[in-house]
Amino acid sequence: MQENLREILMGGQTFSWREEEDGSFSAVLNEKVYRIKSLDDAASDPFLYEYFDLGYDYEKARREIASKDEILCKAVESVGMIRLLHQDHFTATISFILSQNNNIKRITGLYNRLSERYGHEVEEGRYSFPTADELKAATEDELRAIGTGFRAPFIIDAVEKADILDTLDSLSFDEAMEKLQTIKGIGPKVASCILIFSYQRREGFPMDVWIKKVMKEYYPDKTPEYFHPYEALSQQYLFSWIRSIS
Repeated sequence: MQENLREILMGGQTFSWREEEDGSFSAVLNEKVYRIKSLDDAASDPFLYEYFDLGYDYEKARREIASKDEILCKAVESVGMIRLLHQDHFTATISFILSQNNNIKRITGLYNRLSERYGHEVEEGRYSFPTADELKAATEDELRAIGTGFRAPFIIDAVEKADILDTLDSLSFDEAMEKLQTIKGIGPKVASCILIFSYQRREGFPMDVWIKKVMKEYYPDKTPEYFHPYEALSQQYLFSWIRSIS
């Protein structure tokens, strides 16, 4: 089945991509500008193969999720084929710190301003997202000036504690959740997003306002364990679906 590339790239997993007038999508990743129209364009590139998690059987997962109950079936049929991205640890951490009390359009704007101010030019007019070393130059006042608001001190703390991100792969999910939350401003939802979309921890189930709405209306007696072994992917289907019908 054809993947819903727009939902994968523009639906809140990542804030790196822009949609071009010709229907393609572009992003600065891995020190270059990628331009793709479908995942066929990604299959032969080793970086994008990992980024789009092309080795995982999402068709099987999709079928099994859809067979679980009527709501999930509706969500899967409505949204189409989606994947969970495998992003750079630091980029994902700062991105989801920016996501707090925010919407996708504003988060993307902040992401781009950080890139232009603290990243480096990869192609004319296109900038990489800053590394932790590059962001060390940022002051709280400067970060507030580009619109990060109350998130500015959280970004600075994440930069100072960036070494934590290299220790999480060897930890259990609960241990990794706990360690991420030692960074200021990272709570359970943001920590879970970071673990899903950067560490491929498929047991994550971020509870934002949309998912809280879904759980209250359709799964009042259920916990995230109900969706095992596809907690993260089920959550992403439900997140995309409830936003589309609300």
